[in-house]
Amino acid sequence: MSNKRLSYLDMAKGIGIILVLYGHLIYTGERVRVWISAFHMPLFFVISGITLYMGTKDEKDIKGRIAKKARTLLIPYMWFSIIYFVVDIGNVFLNKITIYDFKSNIIATLTFAGKSVMWFITALFISQVVLILLQSKLPDAWVIVSVIVIAVISCICATYIREVYANNEGSLSVVALLSLPKSIVRSGTVIPYVAAGYYARKYYDKYRFLADRIYIRIITCIVSFGLCVFISLTNWAVDTNNMILNNPWLYYAGGLLGSISIISFCSLLPSIGILERIGRYSLVTMAIHLDMYVLWAGLQVGLLVYGICPVSKVLTTVTVIVTLIIGCITGYIVERFFPFILGRKKRTSAT
Repeated sequence: MSNKRLSYLDMAKGIGIILVLYGHLIYTGERVRVWISAFHMPLFFVISGITLYMGTKDEKDIKGRIAKKARTLLIPYMWFSIIYFVVDIGNVFLNKITIYDFKSNIIATLTFAGKSVMWFITALFISQVVLILLQSKLPDAWVIVSVIVIAVISCICATYIREVYANNEGSLSVVALLSLPKSIVRSGTVIPYVAAGYYARKYYDKYRFLADRIYIRIITCIVSFGLCVFISLTNWAVDTNNMILNNPWLYYAGGLLGSISIISFCSLLPSIGILERIGRYSLVTMAIHLDMYVLWAGLQVGLLVYGICPVSKVLTTVTVIVTLIIGCITGYIVERFFPFILGRKKRTSAT
């Protein structure tokens, strides 16, 4: 595969992380947040499936493919988790979190349930590895059947795990017992999105002569967007992290349709450098925006501007813009000077 990045996928990730930030702001309208929740995380899993196909479709070395995923996902998980741990120590001394929260976060990290947004990285890793292993043993038709079975079982298990958590709130032993199963089950609920991205790209390549027609992409974008809005307002707010899916069929329909609408929309756009850059650094922005108080810092600037121009949309927009600026600057610094955090080697200048 060529190392050239697909600009429309970077732009889709850029839109995705923007929606994540809006979704985490209580000042965003409730219905908008409900709509965002339907697909903002599924979008990243669908894109990961697309890039999984494009990056490994010609590779036969299963161990090499898994090792590559471990390097690019688990290493960032480790480094950001260490940073979270240091921040949590400060939070304990400042009485911002309790000792129970501190211990729970350590358990979540060690069991791959992930503290805060780190759940996304482990779910991405596990779901991709499972898909790679299935594809190494089964034909595509049986892979798809297996993915559906895994998703059904995971949705059933998710209900029981949520009930146990709800009935034993505050029990550290329950957290320790269920953190690893929760991580595995959560990964099972998202694997359909990874598989959908993978096979959508595979058959896109096969029927490119049809899929590349502009009017088809426009129709796909409009129809999928409209259906996603309708489904999201029907199924109401969902939470992939905590496996709150409401109606699982509507959850998957909304997640897939929303992802399709964003990806189709970006494929129609010319290359937008700023949006590509935001997408390129989306993992770093995702990792730092909550627990490292980047979104909070953006909100403080937003509140200052709101004092001058008291319009809610101005508040949320300024907050998101400031957060993105900090995220992109941090992403550039990490990529340029500390690439090992992302599981990459430092680039050497040509001589």
